[in-house]
Amino acid sequence: MAQRVTVHHLTATRRLPLIEEQGLRTRGELSRHLGEPGALDAAARGRFAHGRRVSGWLSGETARERTADHGKGLVTWEVDPRKAVAAPASLRDEVAPEEYWQQTRPLAAWLDEGDAPGDLEVHVDRAVRAKFLRIHAPLLDADDLGPFAPLVAEVADEDRLSAKALMHLAIIASGGDFDSEAFAAACAFAWRDEPDPDGLVDELIETDPDKVAAAALAMYGSDAPDAVEQLRTTLEETRTWAEQNGAEHGQGLLARTALVLEALDEQV
Repeated sequence: MAQRVTVHHLTATRRLPLIEEQGLRTRGELSRHLGEPGALDAAARGRFAHGRRVSGWLSGETARERTADHGKGLVTWEVDPRKAVAAPASLRDEVAPEEYWQQTRPLAAWLDEGDAPGDLEVHVDRAVRAKFLRIHAPLLDADDLGPFAPLVAEVADEDRLSAKALMHLAIIASGGDFDSEAFAAACAFAWRDEPDPDGLVDELIETDPDKVAAAALAMYGSDAPDAVEQLRTTLEETRTWAEQNGAEHGQGLLARTALVLEALDEQV
């Protein structure tokens, strides 16, 4: 059996919650959100016709250099190099789309040559199921996170339980603006480069997400007063909402998060 290799895919940060649930859909399946496939997909034939394509780069460094064009959400998965095709991404600018597809070869052929191009672009002809994906820490900078940047830096990697609770608060604080600094912070709290410990979500629910969030806001954020104040206000509003709806505070936090995310699929 051929050794599987990692492919790096970029997407808009706001799409990460959907990808965690639905996996990576093909370009054709995303037409409702992204518009009709462009010239590259129109030129594809055979198993890649009609936008039946999910793409990424062999090199993680190359992916990180292209966030301005493709988004700052980073997702990886492993492919069988015999079943994926590849070509240098730079070829798109050098030849017509039809010629591009003619010059693609099985990824295994590029790897067998021993020195694959640094910008090698990899294509598979079907959606990638969520269970085969790994979502990494989004490639966000301080400008993307605004007042939340110091809080993310302090908590996201060091205290995963608190980070998960703050994720819920930040989602609610975004008010459904999926391009906001609050929603970017929520995604930064949600996913890091190291996988979360098994049972982390269960631990959050058992401990009570409201209590974990309140403790985190008391413990962290001395360098992010504006963000902490916004999240504290959100926490108090959520407690009031929960009481009005006959729910415990922790369950109210989870329920309000779900209500915000319901609108995500329609907007991204």
